[in-house]
Amino acid sequence: MPKEAAIGPNEPADVEVLPDGRVMISPLRVIRVHEEWAVTPESIAQTDASLADYKAGRAIGVKALDARIAAKGRKKSRKPVLP
Repeated sequence: MPKEAAIGPNEPADVEVLPDGRVMISPLRVIRVHEEWAVTPESIAQTDASLADYKAGRAIGVKALDARIAAKGRKKSRKPVLP
């Protein structure tokens, strides 16, 4: 397999024989059922919109938020809320 194929040893791949006789090999990525929500068109669009907001300066990252909180004299580290 040529390096340009981006398919490593023992990685899943789809093999398709095209009508003209050529063979097309495409890498596959396995997604766990409980993680399928992350690859829906809606979730991808939301992620893209969020990244665009961040790049345009309409949102701040976690480190910047921590710095703002620390500057106000509050506790810097955030702890997860447990049920």
